[in-house]
Amino acid sequence: MKRLLKLLYILFLVSIWLVVVCLSLELGTRVILSTANYLYKPLFERENAKVYRTVRLTEELKPRSDGEINNKQVSVPVVSPYTGDDHTDIVDPYTCRKDYELTLQGTAEIYFDKQGNIIQSYGDPVIGRYIQSLVEGHPEPYQDPGWETVLDVIRNPSKAPFQAEMKYINTYAFHYHIQILPQPEGLVLTAREIRDGYPLSLIAPPNYPDENSSWRVPFYAYKPNVDRYNNLGFRDDDIVIPKPEGVFRIVCVGGSTTEEGIANDMTYPNVLEQKLKKYFQTEKIDVINAGVIGQRSFGEVRRIDDFLNLQPNMLIYYNAVNDICLVDIPYLLRYHQPYREIIIRSTLLNRIFNRELLPPDDYIAEYFHKTIFRNLGAMNCACKKKGVQMVVCSFAYPTIKGYEIVTRLYYDFNLRNCWLSLTDELITFKTYLKILHIYNRELQKFCEQENIFFIPVAEEFHGGADHFTDICHMTPIGIDIKTNIIGSYIARWIEKNKWKQ
Repeated sequence: MKRLLKLLYILFLVSIWLVVVCLSLELGTRVILSTANYLYKPLFERENAKVYRTVRLTEELKPRSDGEINNKQVSVPVVSPYTGDDHTDIVDPYTCRKDYELTLQGTAEIYFDKQGNIIQSYGDPVIGRYIQSLVEGHPEPYQDPGWETVLDVIRNPSKAPFQAEMKYINTYAFHYHIQILPQPEGLVLTAREIRDGYPLSLIAPPNYPDENSSWRVPFYAYKPNVDRYNNLGFRDDDIVIPKPEGVFRIVCVGGSTTEEGIANDMTYPNVLEQKLKKYFQTEKIDVINAGVIGQRSFGEVRRIDDFLNLQPNMLIYYNAVNDICLVDIPYLLRYHQPYREIIIRSTLLNRIFNRELLPPDDYIAEYFHKTIFRNLGAMNCACKKKGVQMVVCSFAYPTIKGYEIVTRLYYDFNLRNCWLSLTDELITFKTYLKILHIYNRELQKFCEQENIFFIPVAEEFHGGADHFTDICHMTPIGIDIKTNIIGSYIARWIEKNKWKQ
């Protein structure tokens, strides 16, 4: 009996100590993160100050050997030799997939069974994702009451046919003509975007720009000839249309990671132009910076005609963070995960099991193919119809070592304070990188399937805090390295396609 009591006493003491240790670890984690968050702002300002350092750019492009990059075979598409003529006037009989044609039109087709479950969806990911949210019981805050009627028809096929004009607000105001028709197996819903008044009709209250603002539509388009923006509203020198004879023109599309630079001539598109001109010993290369702060793939596909009207021979796409952080992570957090409530209530457990807040890798990969990659495929479709070569780059990120704890905390709080609008879940930089790795891996597969020229920027870029000011924006050193990677592949592509000045 005494032995049993002694054993119970020991177990009691061990339990008490375990509780004390766990509470101490939890409290310590909270204190560390609270202190780090307090110190974040001055550190963020210090990191951003790196952008203003004077850095001597390397001047030489170093094209890689034919197809051999880091011991991997990378295909470089070869098209008909470039002759100096304006390829954008050529209409290619290329036929797009249904997904891409519908996406270019801002139209979605969604098929339901008789119980209101989605069987298949095609086209515009913006409205497709929203309708899927409605069906799954996750309506977004700013919901037109008329969507309840749409949902009622989906759940009760006998109420079809149905049609109406609806509004969907998510940063932007989207207007759609909705039509629901009966089918033998259920229903088909067609949502066609109404683009009358574009792009001003996209402005959702209270986001109307101030008259002194450089925005025409916030995070979508700039006013021309205002501040540092040119005659067509891009951060570059004025653009000559029609394009001068014999000029090889490249349009760089993306968000702030394309537009960024301490001066117009220090952005990656402008540095790329300087290096290509020197490499080919010609002035007949024109690289246009068409990056827009905060731009996402849904906006880029809607502005594809603006980009193609610049009469490019090539369009380079470098973006990802705006889609992933501003749209995708909040959406993916709706995925039901066991023990979620326990994880988010404990700061310590959140740090340890943070990745478990999001769906499995396969789910995220499939999600990217239905959203961002669908937009990219539509853009590639539009480019092919105009004889323009589209180039897609993987997205770079800072590499940090295990002992760089302060740097890791800085990126954690940069992600939380600048990129994610989350109330409960704190997504860490480590989890963001896992999502980005899935994106880059699937992006390369997608480009191989669609025969899109892929440049492995992320795979060849190895830089830390000296190269990045936050999770994605670069210092002049970083911009120069990124430009060298992109420029080397572009130079080799031009050589393979026998550009004649």
